[in-house]
This record gives sequence, C-alpha cells and structure tokens, in this order.
Amino acid sequence: MPRTLTRMPPMPRIRRGTLRAPGADLRKLPVGLDLTGISIAEGLRAAVASGAVLVANIWVQSPALLFVAFAANLTCFCDVGGALRDRVPALLTFTLLAAVLWSGLGLLHGFGLPLLLPLSGLVVFCNSMARVWGARAMAVGNVLTVVLALAVDRAIPPAEAGVLFVAFLVGGAWAVLMTVGIWRIHPERAGSRLVAQNWRLLAAFARDLGDLLAPADPAGPGAGKGRSLGRAEFEAHARAHRRALRDALEETRGVLLTVARPQGLAGSVVARNLLAVEDQDRIFGALIALSDTLEHAEDPATTGAARRLLRRLRPLLDLAARPEGRRERGIEPALGRLVAAAAGHPALGDLAAVLADRLRIADRLRAEDAGLALPDPAPPRGAGLDAWTAPLRANLTWSSAILRHAVRAAVLTVAAVAVSLTWWSVYAHWLTITVALTMQPYFAATWQRALERIGGTLLGALLGGLLAFFPQTPLVDSLLMVPLSVIGFSVRQVSYGAYIACLTPLVVILFDVAEPGHAEWLIATMRTLYTVGGGVAAVLACTLLWPSWEPDRTARGLADALRAHAGYAAAVFAARAGSDDPAALEAARRAAGVASNNLEASLSRALQEPGRAHRQTLEATMAADAGLRRLGGALLTLQHDTRAGEGLADGGWEAWSRWVPEALDRLADAAGSRPAGPPPAPPSGTLARVGRVVEVLGDIVSERGPALAASATATAGRGGR
Repeated sequence: MPRTLTRMPPMPRIRRGTLRAPGADLRKLPVGLDLTGISIAEGLRAAVASGAVLVANIWVQSPALLFVAFAANLTCFCDVGGALRDRVPALLTFTLLAAVLWSGLGLLHGFGLPLLLPLSGLVVFCNSMARVWGARAMAVGNVLTVVLALAVDRAIPPAEAGVLFVAFLVGGAWAVLMTVGIWRIHPERAGSRLVAQNWRLLAAFARDLGDLLAPADPAGPGAGKGRSLGRAEFEAHARAHRRALRDALEETRGVLLTVARPQGLAGSVVARNLLAVEDQDRIFGALIALSDTLEHAEDPATTGAARRLLRRLRPLLDLAARPEGRRERGIEPALGRLVAAAAGHPALGDLAAVLADRLRIADRLRAEDAGLALPDPAPPRGAGLDAWTAPLRANLTWSSAILRHAVRAAVLTVAAVAVSLTWWSVYAHWLTITVALTMQPYFAATWQRALERIGGTLLGALLGGLLAFFPQTPLVDSLLMVPLSVIGFSVRQVSYGAYIACLTPLVVILFDVAEPGHAEWLIATMRTLYTVGGGVAAVLACTLLWPSWEPDRTARGLADALRAHAGYAAAVFAARAGSDDPAALEAARRAAGVASNNLEASLSRALQEPGRAHRQTLEATMAADAGLRRLGGALLTLQHDTRAGEGLADGGWEAWSRWVPEALDRLADAAGSRPAGPPPAPPSGTLARVGRVVEVLGDIVSERGPALAASATATAGRGGR
C-alpha cells in the first residue's frame, strides 16, 4: 500500500551555516563567520604591496606612484589563491586589461554618454560572463568592473593617460612579484591545510553523531538509556555535515591535482596529501554507514557500543589533523580499543575494522614512511582552445542563468553609470560598484550579497568614521593603510559581510589619499548611502529583469540525484557480486554525494526566494532529498555489510541488483510513476532497508508527481536554466 506523505517535523536548532559549511537548515542564509578562512599571510602581502609604495610616496609626492599603489591593491583583490601557474596568468591578464580599460575610458570620456554607456554595457556583460570559467575568472571580471566604474568618472588627457597606463602595469607587476617571489605562498601548503581541515570536519561529524547518542540525564527517568531519536535528528545531522564534507573533499582533490601537474608526484607532499584525501573519503563513507546503522538500530546495546566507538574515534581523527612532525606513539593500542568497542555487534564490527585500517594508513602517511602512489591519475588539462570555448558555448543561450545575469548586470550598470555621470559626485562611482558586485545569477545569492554588503558597510562606516580622530597627514594615512589592509584581506574568506566591514575603513583611507580634503565621516556616510541604494536596486533588478527562479532547476536536480544514486546502487551490487573495480565504485559514490549536494544547494536557494506558490513541491523535494541521503547511507552500509545476502532465495541478489537501479531510473525519467515492489528479503536486513527507502521515494514522487513532472519538463525544455 502507498505510504501517506506527512509533513516533515521541525528541524532541530542548528548554528548559522557558512559558505563552506551551509548547515542543516536550508531555509537560512549561510552568513555565519568561518574563522578557519583567516589568512594573515594574504593580508600582509596585500598590505606590503600597496603600503610600501604609499610610504615611499610621502617623500616622492608623485601622482603616478600613488596610482602604482592603487593598481597593486586592485591586483591583490582579484587573487583568489591556488597554484602559481594558474594565479600568475590571471593576475597579469587583469593588469593589462585594467591598464587599457582605465586609460582608454579616460581618453573616451569626452565623447559623452552616447559612447560611454554602450561601451560600459559591453564591458560589464563580458566581465559577468567570465564566471563561466570559474572563480578565478569571475574575480578578475568583478575587479575589472570596479576599474570601469572608477575610470568613467573623469576625462584624462592623452599625456596623463600614458602615465596612468604605465603606472598600472608597474603596480600590477609589483603585486605579481610579491606573489611569485618576495612573498610566495607555497601552493602545497594550502593543500596540507585543506587536508588538516578535512580531518577536523570528520572529527566534528563523529563528535556530533556521538552527541546524538548521549545518554539521558542521569537524574531523570531515562537514566542509563540513550535518548529517543527520530528521523529529524539524523536528517539534521546529515545536512549539517555531509554536504560540507563532500564539498571539502572535492575542493581538496581539485587543489591538489592542480598543484600536482607542474610539480610531479613521486615522493612529494602532494602525493601524500592525495592519498590522505582518499583515506578521508573512505572514513567519510564508513561514518555515513555508521549513521545509517544507528538510525535504524533497535538494540540499546548496539547504540551503547556505537557511543563507545565514537568516543574512541574522535581523538584519533583529531590526531590525524596534527602536523606530520608531531606523530604520537601508541596508535595501535588505540586502534585496538576502537575495534574492541564494536566487539559482539556484527553491524558495527565491519565498520570499526574499516575505520581502524584507514586510520592506520593515515598514521603511516603522517610518519612519511609509506610507499607513495597516486590513487587516481591526474586528469589532463583541457585541450587548447576548446577548454575555453566549450563553457562559453554552453551558456550562450537564453536558458542560461549566467547569460541572463550578464544581460541584467549590463542593463543595470549602464543605468547606474548614466545616473552617476548625469548627477556627478565624487562619491557616485560607489553606486555603480555596488550594483555590479551585488547582483548574482540567482535571487537568493543576490539577496544574501545585498544584506551582507549593506550590513558590512554600515559597520565598516562606523569604524571608518572613527578615523577622523587621527591626524590627517599623508604619513598617518599611509601607516594606517598597513593594518587596515592586513585586517581586510585576512578575513576575505571568513564571510563577505565581515570582509566588507573590514574593507570599508580601508576604502575611506584610500579615498582620503586619492582625494584629500574630505572628512572621514562624510566619506563613510556617502559610501553607506550609495551602498544601500545600489543594494536595493540590485535586488529589485534580480526580481523584475529576466529572473532565474529556482524551483524549476530544483526539479531537474532531483532527477539528476536519482540517476546518480541509481548508478551508485548498480556499482555497489556489482562490487558485492565480485566486480574488481573499486575505483568505479568510489567514483559512483562521489557522484551520488555531489548530486545530493547540488540538489540541496538548489533547494536552499529556492526556499530563500519570495512567494509560496511552490512550497508544497519544495517540501516534497526536501523529503525526497532526505530520502536520498538515507538511501546513500543504506547503500554504504550494504557496501560494508558482509551478511547482507543471508536469507535470500536463489537469484535474490540478482533480482535486487536489477530492481534498485531500475526503480531509481524510473523515478528520475517519469516523475509520478511509482516503481514495482521490491524483491523478497529478510525484513530486518540492510537490503530490506534499501527497499523501504526506494519505496518511500516512489511515494513522495508519485504523490507530488504532477508538480514535479511539470517543473522537470519545463526545466528540460528551457535547457535547465
């Protein structure tokens, strides 16, 4: 009989998410502070790149040298880190394009609005389309838009334009030199930091899972027993940790493979880190399987054993996050106690053995005495021109959210430029900058960016106003640039709001250096007013001008996630049937995790959009997303459960290996079509649990089938948007 779809229970209270770890509640904007993103080295490099030139300018008193400092500062803005072979070309490209753009627009200023407006629109359109090539190109495009807003502000005589062009090239080259030689940040160290952060995320996963199993108050009526847990607690735990961990593991892989290509692998830190990531991914899988086992455990003894296992696992994961040179002795006794905690509980024993084996490998890697081998061959870099043209061609359609965003950004930026030039003010370029940098392809992202930019500017303006109490001299301003640059650039990855709050006082000082004679409180006030106006305009434009609403894409994301889990299920059954291809199994598991992450990201954006017309469909999709997370855990348990096939009739395993992938593919291809019932299986085994989850997914999709099918069909017809 079909199950009745019930409304999801309320989420437990979870702390505010961040961009790196969005958290369990998809309805909340991820605007929390990620303190692990602080980078003092980045702040110091940016401060020296511009501050040293400003200090030198105190004695030289040259406008050209002042512009060199400004160019170096802007070049630091578009450096998003990573391998030098990727960073340096991007920074040099920005330097050349910005020098041409600033001097060229200054020369063309005399032709007036009929030329400047269409040219500005074309430049902003190209800058906005740059995001098709990733975060690095997007950063370059964003800062080039800032250059445009500043460049159209005033006319420049030909002689001054030539000096400005050379000065910008010198400033950009100085910032690149700081990156490459004088203040080089070794890319392999970034990979090591990411690996250590992954270990801490795994430890947090284990800690919070153990907290779910914490015994009741000893003085209460449930003394000596575990708490009564429902699906809501495990779903909240899964959303709070799985998405963040999967994203972190994939990001670490990408960074390490990028670094590995020019450096080679044999005997390198990069190779050890690549092996460590594979180790972390297997531990991640075992922890998901453990969570799935505990969600369905009915024996209090199993829960108690799992609590002891997790208590002994957490310090081992914390130990793995420590630097290589601090290897501790005696890990084998600790691993023995870990395995002993699961003794007598078959459901936990296999998982404990996997965890112990993987932690043993991690210990050997930390000791730098393991034979090294690349776990997966580094994928080749894109072949020539096609690597650049393929992403662009894929988005040159009106169904592309990025193309519509680029057109929207161009239209609104042209309007902002027209306003700032018609009613000119020395502060007016902040309107153009805010409009261009606040607007994002999706409403939810634009809304979040507007809130963070406005809130950060208000806080930063208060701090900037306090600078009025310092003596107004070039030396004081130049010296203030150093700590403000260190603080501003150091928190760039903490949160956008914190970044803007720390950046605003720096902008106040830069403005005072470039345009002396303005009171700090007036600069801060005008920046706040223009930022609020630009943020409101960006949100309205994202709502009214060719909006990209999320519910349609969410339906398509659900279909993609169902297909990815069908592939993972097929790989699990093939592996249990004797297929010797562990790489294919791990690739399928990763693909299923990434698909679930994409679905949750889309759901989060949809839930933050205005209106309630799609709420029922989104609730059904949220239930399906929770079911897919549960299915992923059950498949991981099946992957490690050596007794899963016990009690099956002849041909039963083959029947299950066909039914699960086919049922999921059927749900993905024809929303609303419930699959046939599962083959026979022992009622309390892992296979039966897999079957129940697939049936629940079928009920969810079929009950909300017409709406899901309509959304998926509309999305497919528009190319996925």
